[in-house]
Amino acid sequence: MVAHKKEQSVGQFLQMQVERHGDKEFIYDEHVRLTYREFGDKVDRIANGLIQLGIQKNDKIGVCLPNWYETAAILFASAKIGAIVVPFNPLYQSHEIEYILQNAAPKVLFISENFKDRAGIDTAQPFVKELITVRFEMDGLISIEDLSETPSLEDVEVPIDPGEDVFCILYTSGTTGLPKGVMTPHKSIVHCAYTISESMRGKEDDVFIVAAPLFHIFGITCNLAMAVACGARIVLLEKFHPQKVLQLVEEEKVTVHQGVPTMFLKELEQENFSDFDLSTLRTGMVGASPITPHQMKRIRKEMGISLCQSFGITETGSVTLTDYDDDEDMICSTLGKPIDGVDIQIVNEHHVALPRGEVGEIIVKSVGNMKGYYKMPEQTKKVLDEKGYYYTGDLGKLDEQGNLHFIGRQKELIIRGGFNIYPQEIEELLKKNPKVSEAAVIGLPDEILGEVVYTVIQLKEGRESTEEEMKKYVGEHMAKYKIPADVIFVDEFPVTASGKIQKAKLKEKLQQGIKN
Repeated sequence: MVAHKKEQSVGQFLQMQVERHGDKEFIYDEHVRLTYREFGDKVDRIANGLIQLGIQKNDKIGVCLPNWYETAAILFASAKIGAIVVPFNPLYQSHEIEYILQNAAPKVLFISENFKDRAGIDTAQPFVKELITVRFEMDGLISIEDLSETPSLEDVEVPIDPGEDVFCILYTSGTTGLPKGVMTPHKSIVHCAYTISESMRGKEDDVFIVAAPLFHIFGITCNLAMAVACGARIVLLEKFHPQKVLQLVEEEKVTVHQGVPTMFLKELEQENFSDFDLSTLRTGMVGASPITPHQMKRIRKEMGISLCQSFGITETGSVTLTDYDDDEDMICSTLGKPIDGVDIQIVNEHHVALPRGEVGEIIVKSVGNMKGYYKMPEQTKKVLDEKGYYYTGDLGKLDEQGNLHFIGRQKELIIRGGFNIYPQEIEELLKKNPKVSEAAVIGLPDEILGEVVYTVIQLKEGRESTEEEMKKYVGEHMAKYKIPADVIFVDEFPVTASGKIQKAKLKEKLQQGIKN
């Protein structure tokens, strides 16, 4: 009996589309084009090669690769044999790689030549049974071509419980403390992919452009898996570059563009933006980081795209999504309603649910919720309660229609002289200023007031401003206590691989500057 599509494992999920769309092009990564059937054969060969290496169900498979078709194939191959894939950023330094390899203990690790140059083979070899090279060869190491020599066998069938068995362990960026390995079950990926595809009117003739990294939940679920759910075609970018995205949208007739706000905004800032034909763009999703209503409207207008907003976290998968047919004001000013299979509550500090319109912590109960943090039971207990709700640490509110509004991170709340200040409110105001490209608001200790507001601003190219001008701008639109104590201008922000500003690093630099 075939399982309902949302109840499939990640391996079954792909196999169904291989059987349905065999000769249709599935993936193009600027080097190789493969049909669904050709890609499925690559997956089977890698899966059988891993079995020949002795990999069994629940063994870990490390993946430290750029966005190549091989990366996607390894994810599906691991899923097919019930192994747990552990993808991580190929730009990590050796100490970051060492921590993940020690914690996850993968049996094998797929690497690129860049890994050899950046981290060194010596870092990884003590922790893994086999290093497998991709797109390069090295004496003493197995290549992915060697691994794939085993003919694909159709009878590779490992029993998998999609709701219980873990598909991947994704490591959080570690902005507070050590990175935590989020154990994500198969059902989280498949259910979310189908659900958001339905909400965004996904079609078989859609063409996705995927620049989001495949070691991040947004890249895996909202890009790769959603495209598979549609039976669509994927244009996979090794790394994001705004000019390259615009060029490929035109050349490949892309219809779906998902990304973090920074991606869209950098594309709009290209001097030759108007030279590109983006008329095939139909829809897309912006997520993983806050965006202002003004920025949303600008992207939708200038790109001619029915862009939706979403809210999701590594620990929960996709949580909310604006509806494709919502009016523009609703889409641009809210994060939408919970998707199928998700329940949201807003609670106070005593974990008591608050009425609509009141600000509190966002908690989520979802089919996409993680199984827990790998080897961190105490950390897991702090965020997952006995009813299955995940405590996000994010502040938000639900309006009368049930749409979610993001207010900010609980830990980023600034209390100045007894007044609560939500950084995102000031950041949104600053981003409306025609001179401002990006802004981050941070609270720093103050002996008298408890905390004061510091603002870091990146100006648009060719624009100039002063601290006095920006303070005056905030004062004209907000209460006096929200005016920054100091304004610092930077050329660029430190960001995570998913495009989020690393406020912890900013705060550390600001504190060092004040002390010095």
